Amino acid sequence: MSQEKLSRRNFIKKAGAAVALSSFFTARDMFAQGSPNSKINVGVIGLGKQVGGHIWGVVSDSRCNLSAICDVDDERLQYYKKRIEDKYAQNGKSNTVKTYKDFRDLIADKSIDAVFIVTPDHWHTIMSVLAARAGKHVYCEKPLTFSVQEGRQIIDAVNANGVVFQTGSQQRSEAAFRNAVQLARTGMLGDIKCVYCNVPWRFPTVYNWPAEDLPKGIDWDMWIGPAPMRAYSDHLLARLRKHPKGAYDYDWGEWRWHSDYGNGMQADWGAHHFDIAQWGLDMDGKGPKYIDVYEAKNPAFPNDTKSISYEYENGVKVYYGSPSILQKMGFNKPSAMVTFIGSEAVSCASRGGVFWASKPSLMNAKLPRGKDAAYVSNDHRGNFIDGILYGRPVLCPAEVGVSSCNMCLVGNIAHKLGRRLEWDWKTCSFKNDSAANEYLWRKNRGEWANVI
Repeated sequence: MSQEKLSRRNFIKKAGAAVALSSFFTARDMFAQGSPNSKINVGVIGLGKQVGGHIWGVVSDSRCNLSAICDVDDERLQYYKKRIEDKYAQNGKSNTVKTYKDFRDLIADKSIDAVFIVTPDHWHTIMSVLAARAGKHVYCEKPLTFSVQEGRQIIDAVNANGVVFQTGSQQRSEAAFRNAVQLARTGMLGDIKCVYCNVPWRFPTVYNWPAEDLPKGIDWDMWIGPAPMRAYSDHLLARLRKHPKGAYDYDWGEWRWHSDYGNGMQADWGAHHFDIAQWGLDMDGKGPKYIDVYEAKNPAFPNDTKSISYEYENGVKVYYGSPSILQKMGFNKPSAMVTFIGSEAVSCASRGGVFWASKPSLMNAKLPRGKDAAYVSNDHRGNFIDGILYGRPVLCPAEVGVSSCNMCLVGNIAHKLGRRLEWDWKTCSFKNDSAANEYLWRKNRGEWANVI
């Protein structure tokens, strides 16, 4: 086969497979020739508050080239284009970043190998599926889906097209969470009785924010996309602002609390912590059997009068809520984000490297390896790039990200209905409950109704 026929994109797409087929001819060998074409060309879709870590992580990775960015807002596009190009120039490199306002144009760009999807939640499924179908490797922020049935679409698209897919559940790449999980998975806590997922508590609802004038340069119809149309509001699309110290940044968009575009704190933070709970319980790709609703008070949001818990077939429970709510269930580590309660000991972890175990001997214990041990990575984006180049497993593939997201979504359905639900994670449906099953799918708007 001529060098021309062996396209760089197909070369990168198949690099992982080459590693599996040969012990002496590796993807590292293939990418060590010094050619600029050996880099992974990355496109980033969505330039809001969350994107900074991804942009600068890609720019600093010598294996990558940040080639294109996409957003519905001209201001964001120009702001990040200049900053990215300036950063490359500071490093003695020349790089012209392409800009797109329609993500479909970016994924149609044949020079792009991988995409980071960093948009509001209502876009994740469509963008992930279309990118996978276009042969792009995908890193998608959590929660992966807006409704339960969308999960199967992502999994099928990824498997059918042989691309690498990483869910942005980066707590799996933090040592504190991994240590807590290791103690749970390897039996060093005894039999796990329950898990506490401690998050600020705010369920999704409809907000009727006043309409505002649409700023110049924003494609509002594209921002809304498959979701119900509402008038423009800064609450939904946070604007670029200057901080007192002189730097520019974006606020967190409040779309995440609006039930048309997000699934509340349950999906925003719950997706992270349920993911760790499932990992520690060795339930990746699976799920609970029951979702229960119990009375609870949330002073910050008085209309929230219920919270939820989950029960697995083996009787292990996962409780969700703020510290004051979880205390009624026996929780006594208010600073912990995820806590595993075992018959012999307790382990917990939080952001910022906080790890604690009830037995001092477990704090520095040599954790066993083998089938029960958690796969180790300390760089979530780097783990994704390793998957593309070397065929290494990613920490949170589509099946795992979908099952963790489903925890959030079925919890919201139980909260909405205000009663216990029986969940079949194998079929992704509620048992003998047509009313609950009505919420498993969302009809997309307009041209997006049948796009995937």
